[in-house]
Amino acid sequence: MDARIPNWWPNKSASRFLAVQDYKWHFQVIGSKKPILLLIHGTGASTHSWAPLIHELKDDFEILAIDLPGHGFSNVPRFGRSTLDAITNGISLLLKKLELVPSHIVGHSAGAAVAVQLAARMQNNTPATCINAAFGNFPGMAGIMFPYIAKLAAIAPFSSSFIAQMAHDQARVGKLMDGTGSKLSGDQLRGYQFLFQRKQHVQGTLQLMADWNLDNFLSKLKLVQNPIQFIAAANDKTVPPSVSKEWAMRVASAEFIEFKGYGHLIHEEAPEILAPLISRGL
Repeated sequence: MDARIPNWWPNKSASRFLAVQDYKWHFQVIGSKKPILLLIHGTGASTHSWAPLIHELKDDFEILAIDLPGHGFSNVPRFGRSTLDAITNGISLLLKKLELVPSHIVGHSAGAAVAVQLAARMQNNTPATCINAAFGNFPGMAGIMFPYIAKLAAIAPFSSSFIAQMAHDQARVGKLMDGTGSKLSGDQLRGYQFLFQRKQHVQGTLQLMADWNLDNFLSKLKLVQNPIQFIAAANDKTVPPSVSKEWAMRVASAEFIEFKGYGHLIHEEAPEILAPLISRGL
């Protein structure tokens, strides 16, 4: 077991590491000999964010939760390897190495794009569930400047250290998470504070934002034939629920479900209402 993972980390006993080509992955495998459910978190998160949902589903499925490149305990890859295509290819190789074929893929926020693209590449009409899907680029000048600023921050040696130092302020981290529209418990906030204090995690997050571009993905999204569930939270202050609703209308194989009273991290706030929808998809 890697010493970097604290003893209190959710599902630590299920953690594993595996190097496959460009990536050294950290992932967790819970359960066995059941339909396989793949969980892909969003930008700035890690496998820990799935702990409440894993608790709801662990008795029924074999669950594979992956830390995206540079996130959590997965190593930061070289520049240009945190694009959507590169990550999708990397996870495909990991699945092949593990000899696992997901029956359902769930992605949150930016991870939803990975979930849909990965599901579309599989041969078994794999369904994908998109939780508060971040299917869009920043509008106007922000769309031009934000990736550029993120790229500069990712290569500047002081940036990740400075941000990690700021994360020692618990109130600051709490305010940041409140900005998602979700209310998290103290234990859940502890996970994010730990991550934001790690220079590697901050660097990996910045690198993903710098590499991220969904233009090609979105141009082909209407052609996807796999079943897609778009789940949105009305109080999401990070990605408006209208994004999921609009894409659900454009994709013939998609459905849209909205819940009131929750924010961007609805899978952490109310896993009990999402679990039946995911089970239905399987």
